[in-house]
Amino acid sequence: MAVENGYPLNAAGAVVFQRSARPARLKGKAGKKALRWAHLVGLFFSLILFFFGLAQVYYYLITCDHLRIKNIEVISTSPELKQRVENFLQGRNPGNILICNLDYLRLSLTSLPGVKEVRAEKILPSTLRVEVFARTPRLYVHRGLYFLVDEEGKVIRSEAEASDPSYPVLEDEAGFNQSYQDKVRLACQALSGLEPGARQMVSRIIFRSDRRLEVELTDDPARIIINAENFPEQLPYYLANREAWIQLFGPLEYVDLRIEGRAYVKPLELSAQDSRGQKKEVS
Repeated sequence: MAVENGYPLNAAGAVVFQRSARPARLKGKAGKKALRWAHLVGLFFSLILFFFGLAQVYYYLITCDHLRIKNIEVISTSPELKQRVENFLQGRNPGNILICNLDYLRLSLTSLPGVKEVRAEKILPSTLRVEVFARTPRLYVHRGLYFLVDEEGKVIRSEAEASDPSYPVLEDEAGFNQSYQDKVRLACQALSGLEPGARQMVSRIIFRSDRRLEVELTDDPARIIINAENFPEQLPYYLANREAWIQLFGPLEYVDLRIEGRAYVKPLELSAQDSRGQKKEVS
């Protein structure tokens, strides 16, 4: 049911809204002030003072005696390498700990003989900890002197004569003028595939110019000619048959095992009664 109140739609005296003919002006927020030149100049000098103070703090920190490196801890499982690194660092001033360049320090230390990897750490306020990892010696490289090297061919130390018989000597008929690292890596891979007992018997490995690989064993005059890729199989084969061949042919000059399944042996001593001076094929 609709109810009519009886009031007119436009009551008498009611004000009707009308838009003014003049353009409306935007009003800013109350209390907002425009920046003046004095404010900008003050802000500029405030920034200058801030950065100047920051520079002064930085200069104080890098020249503060309290932050100068006073202790260097060298950690290594090799006493010889530890002493070498300590001697290297002793004559150098590492300076302030905040600006000490650890990357340059690592690069300098890894250039030392026998150093494979270096880890350096800053310990505030004045201690530098250096952990040095030694290279693992694998064999001697004979190039005038005897250089003890690792599997990458990196020199650990040099000697006039090979003093440690537990490491075989690697020689190259071409003087290692080409593919030095490849030859060292190939010899190390061949040795790593041997049993410990057989590996300790190897005294010398020689790369010949015709791509032959000759192996000499301790207390054995025979030269063993083998393929580098079949080194781990061919050398044990020779060791297993050596005594039988010596009984048949006497002391051997060389044994050629490059052809799979065959062995060509040459006796060391010639005999007038037989033809031991000729090569013998055995299977």
